[in-house]
Amino acid sequence: MLTPLNLERDQHLQQQIFEQLRSLILSRRFASGARMPSTRMLAEQFNISRTTAVLAYERLTAEGYLETRPAQGTFVAMTLPGANCQIPGAGAEAECPSPQEPVRVGCPDPSLFPMRRWRTLMRAALDGMGAFSTHPDLVGDPNLRAAIAAWLSTSRGIAVSPDQVILTNDRSQALHLVAHLTLRPGVRVVIEAPSHDNDTAAYFAEWAELVRVPVDADGICTSKLPFGRAVLVHVSPEHQRLLGARMSASRRAELLDWAAQSSATVLEDDTQSELHYGENSTPRLFSLDQANRVILLGGFCASLGPWVHLAYLVVPPHLVDAASAARRMLGDESGRLHQAALYELLRSGWYARHLHRLSKVYAIRRDALLGALRRHFPKQNVVWGDHAGLHVAWFANDREVSAPDIAALARRCGLEAKALQNVGPAGESVVLIGFGVTAEHLIDSKIARLATMIARFDAAALAAE
Repeated sequence: MLTPLNLERDQHLQQQIFEQLRSLILSRRFASGARMPSTRMLAEQFNISRTTAVLAYERLTAEGYLETRPAQGTFVAMTLPGANCQIPGAGAEAECPSPQEPVRVGCPDPSLFPMRRWRTLMRAALDGMGAFSTHPDLVGDPNLRAAIAAWLSTSRGIAVSPDQVILTNDRSQALHLVAHLTLRPGVRVVIEAPSHDNDTAAYFAEWAELVRVPVDADGICTSKLPFGRAVLVHVSPEHQRLLGARMSASRRAELLDWAAQSSATVLEDDTQSELHYGENSTPRLFSLDQANRVILLGGFCASLGPWVHLAYLVVPPHLVDAASAARRMLGDESGRLHQAALYELLRSGWYARHLHRLSKVYAIRRDALLGALRRHFPKQNVVWGDHAGLHVAWFANDREVSAPDIAALARRCGLEAKALQNVGPAGESVVLIGFGVTAEHLIDSKIARLATMIARFDAAALAAE
């Protein structure tokens, strides 16, 4: 099977393979269930390294476009992302992306994944399989839980015991675990607006009533929190998952006061702030909490990419037994080798050094993006979320060109981009732009091309494409 790709050698090869294969799959030129060429065949066809092909396939698999079948090969997924993911009651900001929209904005660069180191650690874990218990504790490897507790102490100033750390296979499983612990039909759950569909799916599954509270530049608008009892409030204080806002210190105090009055548990989603740029002296909600109401959700996808799905919850002492029992009941423990490898990364100090190097690379790309936006769009200079994560929210308020059209043009320029409409207290429209996978020397030319295309914008021509 020859793959119809057109690769340009002066651009990121992994990203090109990912985008072009994704486009072929979404356009149904590769049918659901079709067998894909092997990574070796792909590498030989285009004279690229096999590692490049492997990483592109792994990213397509992680995002749901491909699936692997043991001893058979790699196939186009039977159900594609965005095909049937509309959730009842979701607002406009939570609609599924169309096939033309990227599934994610803010993807990590596959070429920065520590492949060689990870391969060595996975081989070591395989060699040590005999030392693994045949009846593992589904709460997670005790060594890794202790290493995460130590990491939180040194990196975030959070002092917890290892038994408060509950490992999950991924972030989605962690959300379902929190939902199982806290919810029952009809109770109220407060979430940020905008929010991702997969953040709300776990709460809809428990038949909870969702209350959406808008976010501004200082985080969730605490003045708009509902009166009366609520069971859970899900917030991302360090880098709001879509708009990137960081919650101010005063809002954090107000949120905790409201939670105490409403008898609500606070889920502090910290999964995107592993990558941060500059100092952050604002304490985590978990550290500020004096009433044991905060559950911390963390993970390693931002720093190690979607190839390492492991996530964790840090629960207050009084929830340890209930959370451990719920985790064991969920079962599905499939990450023992990954847990062993991640433990070695943390224990050896290698992970801290990797994160330091990674933050420098991404900070350069972020600076290149911010500088290009300032130069080419001097009148549209409001950007949120540049302190952490891998994307920014750009308030591109062009009266002649809508945010969805700007995002579509940006994607044509080779940028990760997605539009959100009717978000924030004033119902603004924003364009999310990712900078993780674009080399810094290419960013200015892409933004310059975007500025030219916006200036020459033809809505009818864009819609026809």
